[in-house]
Amino acid sequence: MNAYDYTVITTDKKRIQGSLWADSKEEVRTKLKLEGYVICSISQSSTKSVSWSHKEVSTTAYQLGLLLQSGISLRRSLELLTEGSKTMLYRSLYEGIQRGQSLSEVLRQKGFPPIALALLESGEMSGNVGESLQYIASYYERERKYRQKILSAISYPLFLLVLMNVFFLVTILFIIPSFTRVFATMHIELPWMTKGLFVLGTSLREHPLIYVGIHAVVIGLLIYAFKQSAIRYRFDRRLWQLAQHNTFLTSLYYTNILHIWALLLDSGISIINTIDITKHIWRNLYGETCSNHVYAMLCKGHSFCESLKSASIGNPFIWQMVAVGEESGELVAMLNHCSHYYESLLTQYIARMERLMEPILLTIMGVGIAILVISVMYPLFTSISSLSGQ
Repeated sequence: MNAYDYTVITTDKKRIQGSLWADSKEEVRTKLKLEGYVICSISQSSTKSVSWSHKEVSTTAYQLGLLLQSGISLRRSLELLTEGSKTMLYRSLYEGIQRGQSLSEVLRQKGFPPIALALLESGEMSGNVGESLQYIASYYERERKYRQKILSAISYPLFLLVLMNVFFLVTILFIIPSFTRVFATMHIELPWMTKGLFVLGTSLREHPLIYVGIHAVVIGLLIYAFKQSAIRYRFDRRLWQLAQHNTFLTSLYYTNILHIWALLLDSGISIINTIDITKHIWRNLYGETCSNHVYAMLCKGHSFCESLKSASIGNPFIWQMVAVGEESGELVAMLNHCSHYYESLLTQYIARMERLMEPILLTIMGVGIAILVISVMYPLFTSISSLSGQ
């Protein structure tokens, strides 16, 4: 189903424009004729497919789930959301439901995230679509806040780094040259640090494109290397191995995935399908390989705990909690407990990083400023003292 733009003339001779979702131009033409319009033009819309952000997923799921849990039918809920929205998303969902498609089928065509689709399909099978949508909304809202927490932790250090670089560039390009001319007239021997600073400033002013080109080439090579599967795989494997002994990396990897496993299992999805659905969200190629190994072990009849150990996913704490959950029938509760534990650790690490990064960067900035000042002022003091000695 695609979006089509149309221009028509109404019965009272007014020209109007709009959009419709349909499978073909003929279907759009038929709909418009049934409404009594004179068709001027119909063309397929150039609107790109929807790219779902965490906020959009949580908002859409929350609004639709709230209406459904209030006892309003799916079609009427989509009609109400269409009237209050400026986007064509709800209209396209309504058109798909009118054709007899399920909500999950229509959303899959719109690029809805796989985890949300799995939860929605589970709700459709059990007859609890509204509850499943609320699960989706709460999960993606949690993920959005989690990402905002990490971004807020690194935004201030990044600002200080940018400010520091701008300060040094302005100093080297515009302030240092005036001292270069002063020292040239004084005919004194400059220390190696001052000479290096002057040479750097001169080369930056005379050959700026060379420095820009070098940085562009280095960044391009790093991006190219990171996109190579073999290099990326080795890098991700090294990170994975470090995560076995580093609490911060462990928290970073497992906080999210443990919560997703618990959420999918709690919604009625089998453990095998849960692993299959979540194998692409590790953001680590080696982790995806390990997840495939877990899937294969589960298909052979091994327990979840044995599969995780065999694939080197998790650590003794997680394995013990999973084993207890499997024995007691409380696997979802154990996974949630592990997720909350690592989330609290991650929050502590982020708070500690925020406290430490500011003084560290300010210290680096102070050392840099001190080097600039010493490089310029030391020759001046030396020349003044030599003149006073004469």
